[in-house]
Amino acid sequence: MNFRRIEWIFLLAFVVLDIFLGYMFVQTSSKSTKTTGDTATTVIREMRSDNISFKDPDTHEGTGYYIAGSNESGLKQSLSQLTEQSARVQSSGKLTSTLRATTTIDTSKPKSDLTTFMKQRTNVIHGSEYVYDADLSSNGDYVFVQKVADGEILTAAGQVHLFVNKEKQLTGYTQTYVANVKTLREKAVTISEKKALVALYQYNQVSSSSRIVWAKLGYSRLLKLKDSSVYVPTWIFAVRSKNSSNVSLHRINAFTGSSMKNSNSATTSSLDTTAGMVWNIVE
Repeated sequence: MNFRRIEWIFLLAFVVLDIFLGYMFVQTSSKSTKTTGDTATTVIREMRSDNISFKDPDTHEGTGYYIAGSNESGLKQSLSQLTEQSARVQSSGKLTSTLRATTTIDTSKPKSDLTTFMKQRTNVIHGSEYVYDADLSSNGDYVFVQKVADGEILTAAGQVHLFVNKEKQLTGYTQTYVANVKTLREKAVTISEKKALVALYQYNQVSSSSRIVWAKLGYSRLLKLKDSSVYVPTWIFAVRSKNSSNVSLHRINAFTGSSMKNSNSATTSSLDTTAGMVWNIVE
């Protein structure tokens, strides 16, 4: 039996284990609800009494997949299609480009100009597979995230950062890409934003008098193997602490409700609430 076959058996076994843990979590939560009433609503009240500010969370459940993708971006093999720029791919798989041609961006509404740039195949490899994300963007650094399955990758594994100077000129970009994306099993139900917010609080990841700046449902890495990685639907919360301009990013597994605590689960960055934020997590 070759190593790659062993790797995929291990990967599938891990997914089965995660599904089982998710089932146990749902069963436990269901029993708890029967004995204590609407636990989520009670916790939401506790959060309000702790002066934690947030918009009313969505109570609707969603759906998502376990997906797998290659750890090799494949960007190096497509460098020849790029023109009017100096581009190279680092050993990590990230592409870095400096543009030679001048492109002016309307920074008051950058999405349109930047999307046009992204969709030109001589500008960005697989550029049409990314969409603009205003929340992850900031002045001078505009972020596009990779579309996969029925969602988006919301970690640094699948992002394009486009850099615009004070003269509103697009000067260059960095790119990461998850290649050979495949779904591993049928679509499954994800927990609601409300349940994820409650889990965030119960895991002590949000302190008194802090603010939930935004919440998003997207994909982040659950497991990394030698050649491939597994991604899972994840609720991601941007939390600003009291009297601070820094924002912490926290992840809740949208299948199991568990906290995804590791080196990639949170970071801090200066946040301009009118422009969003830059998320520079390297996986």
